[in-house]
Amino acid sequence: MVTSLYIFILAVVLALLEIQIEAGAGWAKNLPTWRPHSEKWYARLHMKLMSGKEMTGYHTAMFSFVLLIFHLPYFMGREFAWVNWFETLSLIFIFVVVWDFLWFVLNPHFSMNDFREGGIDWHVKWTAGMPADYLNGIVASGLILLPTLLLGNSAPELVLDWVITILAFAILTFITGLVAKALRIF
Repeated sequence: MVTSLYIFILAVVLALLEIQIEAGAGWAKNLPTWRPHSEKWYARLHMKLMSGKEMTGYHTAMFSFVLLIFHLPYFMGREFAWVNWFETLSLIFIFVVVWDFLWFVLNPHFSMNDFREGGIDWHVKWTAGMPADYLNGIVASGLILLPTLLLGNSAPELVLDWVITILAFAILTFITGLVAKALRIF
């Protein structure tokens, strides 16, 4: 649970940093950032994986930073084992969803009434009342844990931890939204 709280705080800090950088113009709309031509193979791959969002240098750097932060424990002594790595990858996918949603929850340039299909330029594809990327991220996070069923005895614990982490993030996000709104600090 301490790990979940720490990861949630990291998501809050990154969301606040992005709000300071982007303000109300999400997906680096007004930033002077690198944008590869949409015909480049890597730009097309990015658009396919990111529900049609263009590739930007800003987001490439931010996602790379997140990958590096989540892999830091392996360079500080955590044993590399496939089970641990699948758990790390699973957490990254959940983290990205929470981090992105917190951008809306904490951003004074947006109302939660704007968080709907058609209300956000860069979230074009929606499924089940949320951006398709969110549902894809949650599903991918769960599917990444499936190989652990074959790799070790800790798989049931990992799946339970995954469910608890998602519930904890949902509760913490709700509380963060209430506090931010009540205090009008952002």
